[in-house]
Amino acid sequence: MKDFLHNYSYSAIKMFVNQFAISIFGAMLSMATTAAKNDTLAIILSVISILFYLFLLYTCAWEIGAKDRISVDIGKKKYRPHTGLLVSLLANVSNFIIALVFAIFKPLAQSEWAANVCAIASLAATLLEGMYLGVITTVSIGGVPLNAIAITFFVITIPAMITSWIAYFLGFKNKKFTTLFNYQSPDKAKRK
Repeated sequence: MKDFLHNYSYSAIKMFVNQFAISIFGAMLSMATTAAKNDTLAIILSVISILFYLFLLYTCAWEIGAKDRISVDIGKKKYRPHTGLLVSLLANVSNFIIALVFAIFKPLAQSEWAANVCAIASLAATLLEGMYLGVITTVSIGGVPLNAIAITFFVITIPAMITSWIAYFLGFKNKKFTTLFNYQSPDKAKRK
């Protein structure tokens, strides 16, 4: 565990900083569309923010995988295909804490102090998960918005973890996402 933290804590912090930056961007877009009372635009911009966030995670995890490939090839490290997932889990610790606090205190929200704790957790979620804000405030299940359902805060971490896991694997194998589609520009196809 100590070696893992030593080797990957910088990458996890980098993922967290990327998350915080895109969260502020996503929250600002969400607030602007909410002020305009345009739910469709709020969802579209939120999805774009989420995709941009996942792209930032992809590039970070891909680099980790590519660097690990070199270390594995020279025998410095053992290959661990779940490393991308673990780094993402480490980067998402704060999201899990927010989700856990919200899940524990939401059923007790009839009391004032529990409602205050939920409000603080919701504010923290807005700061750290703002890219999802347009979706979770606009979309509702049975008339209840997603941001009032505790499981939502656990579910929104899943795309980040899956993206990091896949990106690490692709980086380790030196495959880029764009090469999976085997696209060649017309200029390169003519040269062959």
